[in-house]
Amino acid sequence: MEASFSPRNKEQEAEVLQWVFNVLGEKVPPGQYEDILRDGQVLCRLANKLTPGSVKKIQERGTNFQLMENVQRFQAAIKKYGVPEEEIFQTADLFERRNIPQVTLCLYSLGRITQKHPEYTGPALGPKMADKNERTFTEEQLRAHEGELNLQMGFNKGASQAGHGGMGNTPDYIKTCLIKDPKFVPCSTESIQILFKKLATGIEGLEGLQIDPMKLNKIKIFAGDGPVSINSSLAKAVVTGFANTVVVESDVSPVDYSWITKIYLPKMRIEGNYHMQGRILVIPLNGHGKCLFEPHGMDIILYTKTHLYEKFGHIFYNVTETKVDFNITGLKLRLDNLFDGVKVLEESTNQYLNENWRPVSEALKPIIAKTIEDILLGILNKIFHFMPAEYLVSDIAHPSELYGTP
Repeated sequence: MEASFSPRNKEQEAEVLQWVFNVLGEKVPPGQYEDILRDGQVLCRLANKLTPGSVKKIQERGTNFQLMENVQRFQAAIKKYGVPEEEIFQTADLFERRNIPQVTLCLYSLGRITQKHPEYTGPALGPKMADKNERTFTEEQLRAHEGELNLQMGFNKGASQAGHGGMGNTPDYIKTCLIKDPKFVPCSTESIQILFKKLATGIEGLEGLQIDPMKLNKIKIFAGDGPVSINSSLAKAVVTGFANTVVVESDVSPVDYSWITKIYLPKMRIEGNYHMQGRILVIPLNGHGKCLFEPHGMDIILYTKTHLYEKFGHIFYNVTETKVDFNITGLKLRLDNLFDGVKVLEESTNQYLNENWRPVSEALKPIIAKTIEDILLGILNKIFHFMPAEYLVSDIAHPSELYGTP
């Protein structure tokens, strides 16, 4: 039985904490779950217990950013140990207490992964990890199945598909993949890359959906305590860069048909009119005017949760949740008219933010991620309510197979 990690579960947290300190051979100290783990020292010692020397340096005291480095070193160590990247929490999830259940999920995952390491003889956490059960299909079986689907649905044959969201014949640019095919991931990766390119030039029936440039009437940004405390909005925003999206990998879960997509954006640029009151790091920010935000070298992992439904005799995706994790190699930003137009303060603040882009980007990461998630949620729902799921995954399950007969 799978554990549920949202909302917070005190029993799970206690179990995780007991496991951590059992591995360390220590007693659980008094204090709140998140407070014990927050500075990353315990986590780094745990990583070194599992793999000696995996964390070279543990910061015992210092600034928030120095302590955050402990958490980042732990994340890097457990990724190398084998914890799936999508199950590793973001730094702000723990350090700013934004998503403590994700921290718990990550540590449960780490506990399971220890079972795959024969050198590990410590205590167990969670259920025994099941062995992988792979199914293989001959090329003839795959072709026969694809041919059957093509006859039934007319995929890539130009057959009429009228009445399923506005599209007529199956578009030539759609590349359909079989999830049972061992080569599904490269097929799906190519398919989504083609789709991104087509979205950049426009899709008939989706004329209102433009991804580059993308125009947004208003984005509201709120953040509470932590390195960032902001009440801000961005109006008449123009986002560019998605036309140059490189799809690195696209995979679909055969269990619930949700997506994990890795993409690379050389550059994303957001311009608009901002109104802001708050602070980033130690810098107070108060102003309104034009702004520019330009991250470079964005490696993005997009997790897309879906629910299948049927209409017009076809199966469609309803995107219920998007979650984004990302890293960048550079950041340029500009806020005009800060501090009521006092130029000396405005220029020095912009200079500081750009010179210290790494800690600034780390502090802003939850806000940037939430903004991207909201943008992509709207885009994906428009696409998937218009385009049948069978176009992309031809052997997708019927909703009744997944959820039972309504």
